[in-house]
Amino acid sequence: MGVPDFLKKPWKPEIAGAVIGVIAVLQIIVVRSPWYITGPENQFGGWLYNVLSGGLLKTGQWAYFNPNSPMFVAPAAPPWDPRNKEFMIVWGFMLGAMIAKALEGQWRLRWPANRATVVLSVVGGLMLGFGARLALGCNIGNFVATIQSLVFSGFVFFLGMVVGSFIGTKLIEEYLMGLMGRSKPIRIELGNRVDNRKVLVFALAMTLVTALYWWLLGVVTAIAFLLLGIGYGFAGSKGEICFTSMLRDGFWSRLAPYGGNARAVAIALSIMITGNLILKYGLGWQYREFLFPVGAHTFVGGALFGIGMVLVAGCSFSSAYRSGEGSIPHLIAWFGMVSGMVVLSYVWPFFFTTSIYLSPVLRFQDLFGGNLAAGAAAAYSVALFIGLVGSWRDGTLRRLAAAPTIRLGLLRAVKLR
Repeated sequence: MGVPDFLKKPWKPEIAGAVIGVIAVLQIIVVRSPWYITGPENQFGGWLYNVLSGGLLKTGQWAYFNPNSPMFVAPAAPPWDPRNKEFMIVWGFMLGAMIAKALEGQWRLRWPANRATVVLSVVGGLMLGFGARLALGCNIGNFVATIQSLVFSGFVFFLGMVVGSFIGTKLIEEYLMGLMGRSKPIRIELGNRVDNRKVLVFALAMTLVTALYWWLLGVVTAIAFLLLGIGYGFAGSKGEICFTSMLRDGFWSRLAPYGGNARAVAIALSIMITGNLILKYGLGWQYREFLFPVGAHTFVGGALFGIGMVLVAGCSFSSAYRSGEGSIPHLIAWFGMVSGMVVLSYVWPFFFTTSIYLSPVLRFQDLFGGNLAAGAAAAYSVALFIGLVGSWRDGTLRRLAAAPTIRLGLLRAVKLR
């Protein structure tokens, strides 16, 4: 019995977006938590830099990682520590993408094309990490997850990403592309040809070993995070989902306008909002929402993140799952992102006391006198706006308007009037 075609062939981004939206709703049911990434990655970074420095960087004593500090967020901990079990969702991204690409027969190591790519991966990764933790979340935790819960900080972070991605796109298309073309090429053949059957077996074996480890520890929630991550990574890889493309190609690029990822994110976000409304407000389901305070740090963090993801050509989600696909530039960017988070953690007291602690928590409905319907409509409007802009930019709206069935329907509507 062969592998079904839908597992072997790429998916349309819109289909992958719908699958991701459903998984995100399942996550708030299964683990009572929205989708997020960078918090566990920062915990890993705090532990990693303590180890790499031979203990010279006493990250555990920093306010961000110190449980005795009033500014404590989370402990520095390795991925196998139950205190950082949520990191399994990131590990799942990588395994899920590895499985997806192996089933397609397309897994291989993809090395940086030139030295400029390496530099952009490092610099962009640092900006991704610093911006994400400054804003308290990335394009997942402080965009789709917060808007899903009708938390206003998600919209402000989105505005920051819009501005940052505009700056990043202009930098790339008008200044850096020429420099990249003149940069010294990197030619490495290692891993260009691999047996994808062995890659698939390896990924499945790592999934089994990881799940068994947590089962023996009795931490079943970690297994749930792992499986959710595999689902996200698999769908993301099949549809090549990227929030960078949502903004760079869907909003700004004059060279390659494309709205597929904008539509995918709009679909995923709409499903997530609907799931939250049904579960929380319809059925009374309680889960840990991200009630992030909204202030200058939110917008600035979003802008830094937006610039960084264009330089990297990947967001926090796609950088992780593309690392699992064998992309070395994205793996470099991912470690750069973790490093940027650690830098932010070091200076955390400054930003906490000057902006974060002083900023209010707002929901969309708070802007409309507590009217839930208006707040939900505002959240849906963000998703609609993203989808429409991307579809206008790549000509999808014009093609739909020109379709015979659409024109016939419009003519009938006019006649009925």
